[in-house]
Amino acid sequence: MRIFVAMELPEELIDALSETSAALRDSVRGRYVAPDRFHVTLAFLGEVEGSRLPALVEALDVACQYHEPIPLALGELGSFGRRRSAVLWQAVDGGEALPSLAADVRAALRRAGFAFDEKPLVLHVTLMRSADLTSGELPMALPVRGVVDTVTLFSSDLSGAHPVYTPLERFFLG
Repeated sequence: MRIFVAMELPEELIDALSETSAALRDSVRGRYVAPDRFHVTLAFLGEVEGSRLPALVEALDVACQYHEPIPLALGELGSFGRRRSAVLWQAVDGGEALPSLAADVRAALRRAGFAFDEKPLVLHVTLMRSADLTSGELPMALPVRGVVDTVTLFSSDLSGAHPVYTPLERFFLG
């Protein structure tokens, strides 16, 4: 199964991201991410055999056990890719706590023998895929704050019209 590790977001951040996404619809064409799929990815593992899930859960439990809930602020809009087919996202800032948690998650995955995408981590929430950014100015993003207290192991099913993310295990901080 296709697996990733992410932080679930509190309602106040989802609401603000939804407002920013709605404002983008006036100036940017693309495939919008539904609010129920907003998250901050800490590690993308790709395909993992089901028999390895217990070891994965144990590694993540160890990685998360000493971390407290993280105050998170939404930041500026950014993008990956080409201007006519970009991924549009909103940055998140969790001070030193969020990169520290991400580093611990990734170190635990390495120690347990799990491969994952090793690209440098850009902490963000994806708002849109296949975004055409040639149409002009982007709106100001809402600078909202909230507290994140859950790391979730998700499976991802891409077989339908939209991705389906299923929580497999949650790890509570604090």
